[in-house]
Amino acid sequence: MLILALLALPAKSVLDHGVAGRAPPRAAPPRPAPDPRRVFGAYVDPWHVDDWAGDVGAAPQAVAKFEAFSRRRTLDHYAAESRRQGIRRMMVSWEPWTPVPSALGVAAQSAPQPGYRNIDVARGAQDRYITAFARSLARYPGVVYLRYAHEMNGYWYPWSRDPEAYRWAWRRVVRLFHVAGARNVRFVWAVNANLYEAPRVWRRTLRRYWPGRRYVDFVGSTMIDFGGTKDYSVRAFAGRLRALRRGYRKPVVLAETNTEYHGRVAWLSELREMLREMPWVKAVMWSQLPSRGKVQQRGTGNVDWDVRHDPAAAAELRRIIHDGLR
Repeated sequence: MLILALLALPAKSVLDHGVAGRAPPRAAPPRPAPDPRRVFGAYVDPWHVDDWAGDVGAAPQAVAKFEAFSRRRTLDHYAAESRRQGIRRMMVSWEPWTPVPSALGVAAQSAPQPGYRNIDVARGAQDRYITAFARSLARYPGVVYLRYAHEMNGYWYPWSRDPEAYRWAWRRVVRLFHVAGARNVRFVWAVNANLYEAPRVWRRTLRRYWPGRRYVDFVGSTMIDFGGTKDYSVRAFAGRLRALRRGYRKPVVLAETNTEYHGRVAWLSELREMLREMPWVKAVMWSQLPSRGKVQQRGTGNVDWDVRHDPAAAAELRRIIHDGLR
């Protein structure tokens, strides 16, 4: 009997502690704040936004995505899932082209594409698709930040060609959205900071693409520190952002934000301090999607790390999100 009792002890222990020893269920992910002072968004699809929020410890108030004209689709399903997740804001980087594989190089990527060229859009070649897309976004019960033909002041996208036609195309898109009743759409004229250019050259180039105040709601910029030979400090970006604010007198959006792995926590801490000094920055969009720029550059750092699996960086990003709520 003593032997049987001793043999039974491990089984009893498992029964007594089976429930207690089981890993506790994961807490419900944070929910997006309904009315932040500064919007924080992430380039993550709405079907996984709760996982992102759970890993980082704070919820974005917006989701962001890239969408090419060549896909010829609306965003009804994407918008419906965003709504189900409690997301009331979306950013769409809307690209008038058929995407070219990054590995083919800048020359192939920037080649004109008939039917999608600025002059084609300006003359109405895409009116049917643009109108359908506008009506789709108009049904979304929230704000859509539409970042049409971004980084036009660079040389790596086909819509950088013919600045005059770019202005015509932009205005036509805005007018079509107004006719479609998409009053919830905010147009984001988003440039590249082009830190390799002298400030005067950069500002002069921007003016060539400016469609006019009545056609723009926000100005924006990409803010990515690639590291290595393109090690860009927060301070370097800050000067360009202030120039955007002074030059165009519109609220500012950081339309793509990321940094290399080395020094990431310090960079994010400096970003947080910069944002405290810039109340006119009304939105920050965090992007860790594969970068075309990274593929086409040499000697840069690692931008492929994931903040969700980096507690120190996630804590700093969480502070940035929380700062935007106050």
